[in-house]
Amino acid sequence: MQFKPMLVLAALLATSAWAAPSYTVGGTGTSIAPDSNCWAWDRECVAEFRSALGNPNYFGPGGVVQRTITTVTLGSVDAASLAGLNMFIGTWNADADMNAGQINAIKAFFLSGGDLFLLQDDSGHDPIGEALGLMTTDSAGTVSNGGAPLYDGPFGTAKDVSQYYNVGQLDEAAVLALNGTVAGRNTNGQVTSAFWKAGQFAPGAGALFINADIDMIATTTFCGLAICGANYNPLNDNGIFALNTFAFLQDQGGAPPVPEPGTYGLMALGLLGVALAARRQRKR
Repeated sequence: MQFKPMLVLAALLATSAWAAPSYTVGGTGTSIAPDSNCWAWDRECVAEFRSALGNPNYFGPGGVVQRTITTVTLGSVDAASLAGLNMFIGTWNADADMNAGQINAIKAFFLSGGDLFLLQDDSGHDPIGEALGLMTTDSAGTVSNGGAPLYDGPFGTAKDVSQYYNVGQLDEAAVLALNGTVAGRNTNGQVTSAFWKAGQFAPGAGALFINADIDMIATTTFCGLAICGANYNPLNDNGIFALNTFAFLQDQGGAPPVPEPGTYGLMALGLLGVALAARRQRKR
């Protein structure tokens, strides 16, 4: 029995309605986080990472990860602005830039199912991690390695992921006590990254990733090399690590947003079309 055009169209409508909803990531720009310098979410040191999240060859219906990612710069940090996000990304947020109200709003967002992606590499730039009991201290700065899912994932296998400038580590005992998973260590055995799937940090909480050096993911030339940190086109090992990590976290994150009414309508139309087309086929 051959499929008729109506049946094919209806099936496509139903399938598209069930596709993974887009995923929105927001962070603080220079207006809120001036001490983040070029590592603020709207500045040049994280621009390549942000562009990679919007690259349809990487994320989107035809990409390596078939989910569209939208990035926004927040004009404020409060319950209202965070409500529009799936993930808050902390890009080397300075302790001095964030007040108690902002930190508490981010913590509440996370504990109610929002995802967190924290890039902190020193004790002066870890306000959110500190509020969660996951502070950053200095490390030896040697290269980091690990296994799946962050160092081995959909974007390839990353080896010898480099740290630069201020370099940090996480307290392994604190990570494990809070039900986290150690994801990577440097050659000195110090923990440089950890993650939590949704619900692991606390019941109802979103997914969480903490990296103890933003420059494992950022892109600069300050070290004197052509690329210091991650290259995203083509991908180097730091870039592979960054995109594997993001892909894993968005997949293991908190509850997705409720589909818009139009999505439900499209879904219903598609399913109705499938049923009608199948009925016509049986009558012939």
